[in-house]
Amino acid sequence: MEKIIEKLKNKQKISAREVRELIRNRKKLPRELFAVLAKRVLEMGENFYAYDLAENIPDHPPENLLQKIHIMALALARSGSLERASELLEQLPDSDDTEIVGLKSRILKDMAANTTGQEARRQLFKQSARLSLAVFEQKNQYYNGINAASCLFMAGENAAAGKLVREKILPLCRKFDHPGLWEEATLGECFLLLNECETAAEHYGKAADIAVNNGLAGSLASTLKQFYMLAAGFPEDRIRQIVQQMHLPAIGIFSGHMIDRPARPEPRFPACAEAQVRRDLAGIISKRNIRIAFSSCACGGDIIFMEEVLKAGGECFIVPPLPMKDTIANSVDIIPGADWKERLFKILENKNVSLFEPESDEIGVDDDDIIYDFTNRYILGLAVSRSEMLHFPLRGVTVWDGKKSGLTGGTDSAVALWQQKNIPLDTVTPEIEK
Repeated sequence: MEKIIEKLKNKQKISAREVRELIRNRKKLPRELFAVLAKRVLEMGENFYAYDLAENIPDHPPENLLQKIHIMALALARSGSLERASELLEQLPDSDDTEIVGLKSRILKDMAANTTGQEARRQLFKQSARLSLAVFEQKNQYYNGINAASCLFMAGENAAAGKLVREKILPLCRKFDHPGLWEEATLGECFLLLNECETAAEHYGKAADIAVNNGLAGSLASTLKQFYMLAAGFPEDRIRQIVQQMHLPAIGIFSGHMIDRPARPEPRFPACAEAQVRRDLAGIISKRNIRIAFSSCACGGDIIFMEEVLKAGGECFIVPPLPMKDTIANSVDIIPGADWKERLFKILENKNVSLFEPESDEIGVDDDDIIYDFTNRYILGLAVSRSEMLHFPLRGVTVWDGKKSGLTGGTDSAVALWQQKNIPLDTVTPEIEK
């Protein structure tokens, strides 16, 4: 813990796992580091934790209070609590601070998106544009400029938006030496507003790559939210083409068969099929660009899937149905002479793995199906919530023989849950030697 705190203090890069370790032990964190951690948590897209951390930032000196309210309001705005975010910002005196003005503009923009009346919606977009344009003309910062242009576009003033992009924003963007996430996202938005969709997709794709490779999924979510708001002004097929070219990171939810026990009368996932299943899973992970994964941790499909996600540089969230000791006894260390338990421990040591606490602490002959069914539903809820928050596509992945067992909590039960939610599905079927 002390080593992670030192890394945070020295502004060194910390992994998602280390961030979650700091969140769990935040009572040990020096108060001067709450703001640093809250910002990092926001970048990851953990808005509720960011708000909780920001509440601990001291109110004095005055710049601390400004930072505190900004983080709390941004966390609320990203979570959809626009009225509460606006109330927080009203506590601040009038300011030309670009982050505060930008957040006020963002709240107006989000309120417009949630307004059904066409004229009221247009006026809110125009009000947001005026706020951003005023500070842009004063400080000439590209991010205020692009927000103003986008709001003008959403207010129906397309010509004014295009002129602002061509004459003022793009000249600033062309000065970028080494574009990062925000610079690439801004370039994508510029070219989208100019209806140069292929170039827009190229820059949005670069922004997505930067975000995923640097743990900035929360920051990318803001870009994607703006993109989908702008998308309403374009033909659906054009937007679909841009999204395909972006090759956005996907969230994968997994359920699959355990490896067969030696005495299983009818093969379902025999050990000899492991190499084929691994190869097929790796292909799906690559093709779908799965970078965030949710699953349990049974021997067989679960463990192989997580190994391949981690090999591809992704992040895994593991949800065991029972305390780990019982999960291992019931679902992992069940094949004599196999190394599934050791492989699971190796996964758990990976810095890109987060382990959830189980929601059940015991199992019995009458309620085990209920526990596994609940775990399937819990994993689904976590994945859907993450997908909606980050604006990343959600895909189901399964290792399944296609047969319906009728057992509550089994693989086919999980697949049925996904199908009810219209979640796209990739299936790997173990090859059975005849």
